[in-house]
Formats: sequence, structure tokens, C-alpha cells
Amino acid sequence: MLELLETIAGAVVLFAYLGVAVVLPTAVIVAFVLLIGTLMRLGIDPLVARIPEVVRTQGILAFAGRILRSVVTWSAGSVVFLSLVGIATGGESGALLADGFGQTVVTLVALQDIVATWISGRVLNDLLVQTQQAPGENPVTSLRLLETLVTSYLHRTLGIGVTLLAFRWTFAAFATAFVAIYVVLEPVRAIRRRLAQLIAGASRPAVIAEESLARQAELIAQAVARAMPQPVAGPAVAVPTWRSAAAAPAVPAATAAGPVASPQRVAVVTWDGALAAELGRQLDGAGFAPLVLRSVAEAFAGRVWPSIVFIDARHLQWLSPERLPLLVRSRLVAVTSAGAAVPRGWQLDTHVVESGADALLELLRKRDQRRRAGSKDA
Repeated sequence: MLELLETIAGAVVLFAYLGVAVVLPTAVIVAFVLLIGTLMRLGIDPLVARIPEVVRTQGILAFAGRILRSVVTWSAGSVVFLSLVGIATGGESGALLADGFGQTVVTLVALQDIVATWISGRVLNDLLVQTQQAPGENPVTSLRLLETLVTSYLHRTLGIGVTLLAFRWTFAAFATAFVAIYVVLEPVRAIRRRLAQLIAGASRPAVIAEESLARQAELIAQAVARAMPQPVAGPAVAVPTWRSAAAAPAVPAATAAGPVASPQRVAVVTWDGALAAELGRQLDGAGFAPLVLRSVAEAFAGRVWPSIVFIDARHLQWLSPERLPLLVRSRLVAVTSAGAAVPRGWQLDTHVVESGADALLELLRKRDQRRRAGSKDA
């Protein structure tokens, strides 16, 4: 059992060593080369822009041009980097690139010596000699030898009051647990979460796709048409306006105007249960009993329209302001939250649900003031 755990722990130590001593310095060199190549492209791109666009963007020439551009910039960046290193170490000479390449290799080996000494107490050459497996042995033996060298050095350096065997076991066990958690279990958990999201959201995107912009507009137009008054045959009858309909409830049903806005009726249009619950709590504190619906068409389907329809801002991307009647738009209030903003083209009052009940009361107060000012002007 200890041999198995030490093999896994040796692999963890090897990857940690490679990440610090090899990958990190190489990434720094690549960053310098990319920076030099980017600076050179600032002079190359204006020249490339003079080529006709048809040649630059279409056909085999465009593909070959992209490859050539990458090769030139990477090659030029590498040459400039090695030249700068060669000049900094040996001055100007005929073998400038060779000097730069040799000094780069020396620097990388020196960094590996530092890391190897830090984790095992031996320079890189001695570490490689100590971890060589005997002829005929399994190559993974080198991983066990590496782990043994590292744990023995740490045990001597730290002076921990446990036996070397117990320390080797503990180190190998924790390294194996690290591998199990972050290399095996974490990807499995990520896959499980992704599958859960796909399964939970499989039906919702389908509903949204079916309720396209045209379908939403059609449903709302049908609802408005059902609520609108029908023309009456016979002598000319003065048809009341929308504003006079609310002020003259005694007009017969045959000539009465269509939908009437009820000041006590408030609707909430959303698929998000948490958003509906929070907004319902805020509206309940303001003295309203909101009706939670799933579409704007459902909110305006009856003869009595809600005075305000709080609509989830995420629903607005499926609607078009140009295709909604003004009477419908005037009653909409967009509800935003983290990650949900009002799309372009909409001019609506907005309530941020995280702002709480005080902001909601202020919004209702301002809308009431505008309504009263409009009534006085009329």
C-alpha cells in the first residue's frame, strides 16, 4: 500500500516541479516573444492592409497569409529575444543567436537547480542520478525514488517529531487525497453539475424558443383585439375614448370602451420563482396582491387590465417595442437583477429587485405623479 501511495505522491511532486521549474520560466519567455511579435505587427499590419480585401479574406491566399503572418512574427520575436540575451551576456559577436540560445538554456537549468535543491536538497544533476531506476526495473520506480528523496529531505529539514516511515506515509496519503479530489472528483462533480443544468433547463429553452418575437406579438395583438370594443351597426354613435371609458361606467356594454385598468391589479411576468417570490413580498408590503403570470399576453387577455405589469427584463429580448401597443408599453415596468439588464430599444421604468421595497415605493410614487400630471394636462 505504501508503495502505491508513494508512486502517486511522486507523480504529484514531479508535476509540481515541472510547473515551477519548467512551465513558469517558459511562459515568461513566450510572453516576451509574443510582446516583441506584437510590436512588430504594428508595423506589418498597415502594409498588409494595403492588399485588396478580397485577397486578404478569401481563398487559399488568405489561409496561407495567416500562417505566414504567424510564422514571421514568432520567428522574428524569437530572433530578437535571443539577440537581446546574447548581447546582454557576451556583447556583439558573430554567433549572437547561438550565445543567446546557450545562455537561455543555462538560465533554465540554473532555475531547475534552485527548485530541485529547494525540494530535495540536491542539485538537478544529483537528483537525476538518485532517481534513476536499475536496469530491468519498472520506470514508475523513479517516481517512488523521487518521493522518498523529497520526504526524507523535508523530514530532516523540518525536524518533525515522528518517524520517517510515518512521515512518508502521511505525505503520500495527503498527496494521493489531493489527486483524488482535484484530479478525479472535481471533474466528475463539474460534469454532474453541467448535466443537472442541462436536464433542469431542457424544457425552459424550448418554451422560450417557441414563444418567439412574432408569436408573442401575435398573442398580445389577439388579447388587445378581444378587449377592444366592436363597431355597432345603425346610426352614428359617438364612441367613447379610452380616457372617457374609465370615467363613464354607465355607458351600455354595446358602446362601452374596451379594457379598463384596475388600480388595484398588479401582475408579475417571470419564469423565475425566486424573483417572483421576492417581488411579491415587496409588492405585498406596498399593499398589492400581485398575480404571477408567464407571458405579457396573459396579463392583457381580459377586459380588466392591470395598472402595472412588472416584467422580468430577460423576457424583453423576446418582445419588440415597435410591435406592442402603446397602451401595453405604458403599463410595463422592467425588473432587473444581477446579470439581467434591459435590452436596447426599450424605454421603460426600471426596478432593481435587490434595491428593496423602499425603491419600489419610490417608483410607484413617481408613476402616480406622472399619471396625475397627465390627467391635469388632458
